[in-house]
Amino acid sequence: MNIPLIYSMVRYELRMLLRNKWLFNMIILFLVLSGLLYFYGIQSVQSDPVDVQYGLDSVNQNMNTSGVNPEYFGLKKIVIDTRSAAEIETSSYTRAISMLMNLSLWLLPVMCLILGTNSILADKESGRFALYKTYDAPYVYYMLSKFFSLVCSLIIALGLSYGVFGLVLAVSGHWHGASIFQTFLLLNVLLIVVFSALSLIIGAISVTRMQGLSLTLLTWSFFVFIYEFVIFSVIDFIPYSLKLKSLLFFLLLNPVETLRVWAIEQLNANYIFGPEYLVLKTFSQTGILNIAAMTALLVMALVAILLSTYLLKRREG
Repeated sequence: MNIPLIYSMVRYELRMLLRNKWLFNMIILFLVLSGLLYFYGIQSVQSDPVDVQYGLDSVNQNMNTSGVNPEYFGLKKIVIDTRSAAEIETSSYTRAISMLMNLSLWLLPVMCLILGTNSILADKESGRFALYKTYDAPYVYYMLSKFFSLVCSLIIALGLSYGVFGLVLAVSGHWHGASIFQTFLLLNVLLIVVFSALSLIIGAISVTRMQGLSLTLLTWSFFVFIYEFVIFSVIDFIPYSLKLKSLLFFLLLNPVETLRVWAIEQLNANYIFGPEYLVLKTFSQTGILNIAAMTALLVMALVAILLSTYLLKRREG
């Protein structure tokens, strides 16, 4: 692999992307999201922390049994929690944090898909890609340059926006808020990496900008909205003993749901999945959930780059 050639191509593509007006819009979007996270999300967690409770721990203990001993039915009296406030496990997942997480999971993928697709289609329409084909360079170099330049430019925009409020957190000493901030920052970085790679596939198979925009919206709608209904339809045909593991497998096939589950686990909020999904807590304690999520995202990115290279070579070669 010719590393100097790839480096020069990435530098050129990065210079072109930094002039793109879409990137300026991304900086504004990240700035708004980071501001909402600091002033709305983190403040809500600090002012109203959520106690992590499972099962009957959160049920009202004042139950009228009409003189019947509940232990006759296999029920035991709930022991009142006497732990101190420092010993109680708390979660950083509130309604505000959930809303902000959904904003990132909805807006960032479509922005990455549009930028990546337009970057390739602009080369096709302007003739730059036709010029590239005259050089003795593999198609994979072209796709790698597009991928790395897109990821670098978006991470630069992310760093400029989130860095301002990250500095505010560091100066103010809100260490609990810093952990939430780091989770959201890494969530956005992983979204950028995966959907930048997926945008290459759309750019490879599209001919015009309108076709690319249509496929972008279709892909975004499928991963963000339609995929959940697909899971609900398929899961009914799977035996009950395999439902939980199969559901986790289906979630790992969708980068949006993978990152949603991963972020919720990082915020110590597995309880929102209900008692049937406490298997996620076991996976997270052993580290299997993080390994599975990162592996799935890495495989998606690699497959997208290789598949887009194959499709572009077959269509344009």
